[in-house]
Amino acid sequence: MRTPFTMDSAGFLALLDALERRFNEVTAASSLSFAGIDGDLYPVVQPARAGEEDCADRGESADFAQSAGAEDSAQPEPAAPCPGARCDSALRSPVSTPLSCDFHGRTGAFHDEVFDPQLVELASSAFGSTCWASLMCVASLGLDAALVECARQFLTHTSIIVRQKGLAVWLYDLINDATMAMLLGQTSPRMPVTIRPMSQVQISRWLHGSGVKRFGSQQQRAADRAEYGNQAHRLAAYCMLRWGAPTASSAQIATMLLTNPGIGMCMLREDPNVRAQGACTDTRYRRVVEYLRSLHAQADLDYARALKIGDVPWLSPDGHAAVTIAADRRYLYDANRLVHAYRALWDRATADPAQLLMAVEETRTLPGEPLWENPVYLRDLADSLMGSVLSDDLTMGFQQRDRERFDRGVRTLEHMGDQVRAMNVLMLPIMAIDECEPDWNAVAARGYKARTTQWRAFCDRCDDLATVVLAQLQGQGEGLHVRAAATLLKQSLPEYCELALPLFEQEIERLAAREQDAADASAGVCGQEREGGAVHVDMAA
Repeated sequence: MRTPFTMDSAGFLALLDALERRFNEVTAASSLSFAGIDGDLYPVVQPARAGEEDCADRGESADFAQSAGAEDSAQPEPAAPCPGARCDSALRSPVSTPLSCDFHGRTGAFHDEVFDPQLVELASSAFGSTCWASLMCVASLGLDAALVECARQFLTHTSIIVRQKGLAVWLYDLINDATMAMLLGQTSPRMPVTIRPMSQVQISRWLHGSGVKRFGSQQQRAADRAEYGNQAHRLAAYCMLRWGAPTASSAQIATMLLTNPGIGMCMLREDPNVRAQGACTDTRYRRVVEYLRSLHAQADLDYARALKIGDVPWLSPDGHAAVTIAADRRYLYDANRLVHAYRALWDRATADPAQLLMAVEETRTLPGEPLWENPVYLRDLADSLMGSVLSDDLTMGFQQRDRERFDRGVRTLEHMGDQVRAMNVLMLPIMAIDECEPDWNAVAARGYKARTTQWRAFCDRCDDLATVVLAQLQGQGEGLHVRAAATLLKQSLPEYCELALPLFEQEIERLAAREQDAADASAGVCGQEREGGAVHVDMAA
């Protein structure tokens, strides 16, 4: 069975046009700025350029030190902004992407005043928290004409493809380009220079150099190609949630793009325009999608039976909001059963989930194991509870029978369960992001290797939380889980809070009304008791 969907290409193009206009305005003002004096265009603010030559020399030295494998031992150039750094201790900045160059005269962290705020908002709204959003921001500073031209060409090419063939075709083309780069082991010329944090000297070498070494060491190139694929799938998932319809199909495709990228890419082929471009017509992947749906249906029936016999964690209605208590109980039930199932299977031989799904796809061979002994379902459930990256310790620890890694995964899942038990599923992303987000000011003082590691790990965590939201909040209002997951892929915690808080405000009003009714009833009873007591005294007199 195919998964029909449509994408609002017109809505995306309207946003893209606004971004292109603002980008041209900002870069025009940037080209007129000199010696720290800006043009009349407000609020474009340029970095200070004092001491530029000295900084460039220091950047060159640090760059060569990095190539020699001393990224963290050598002090990076001063004024190296870090990805996703906070403007204050509470709110994240509008863009949480790598600021892949050093700004002369800046010290440390990411500040909103570095970039034009309107451009930041437009770029992150169009491309989420990806290297394409950071490309727009970094290029807007006008530090390198070639970088500005790369950004402008990307906007133009995107606009042409989406106008002529649709948004799905553009996304499929990006993913295909990243996939071919991985298969061929060659850096794609379409991969943005902002794929990782780097100095202005490194950016210049990337843009103006020759040979593959301008893209970094062999290890860096391999890691960048993998990250390029991750970000292409992240962008596709974000666009599907933001501009896809209907909600159920958008959520399913986005989930697959985040947890099973190969199947997610195949699901994009259902768009007629993608097929018209000559995409592979193999539809056997539908067998996998249908099989996973059947497993989810079995799990729902199993949970219904557990509810009937009372074999589900009890949560106090006074301590949990009515809007999430059902999702909270399901999360805790599934987490407990998942760990118990893995431990029960520890001493038994089990098949690789990927091989089982391959057999389903190629030969329609369905695993015969019961639900809680089925490695495919257990892996899928782990992804829905923790996300595909965060669940690796649990699932791969079990698959490799690595006790230490498995126990680490269990502790992580138990910690997330404790957070759900203490608060609720809706608050889980807020607490998890607050815990895992590094101190970007401290990261900015380290080498580029450390910055890249921290940034990519944080992006993976946000992707994981988006996956959890898509799986666990399906019943919380029309499309809430889709909108909430999109804000997490955008790494905009304030926007996520704006979606979540109204639900709690309604709950607070409901609780307040209930308490008032109880108080009124109690006051009525006390009044009757006092009246009865007075009559009794008079009679005694």
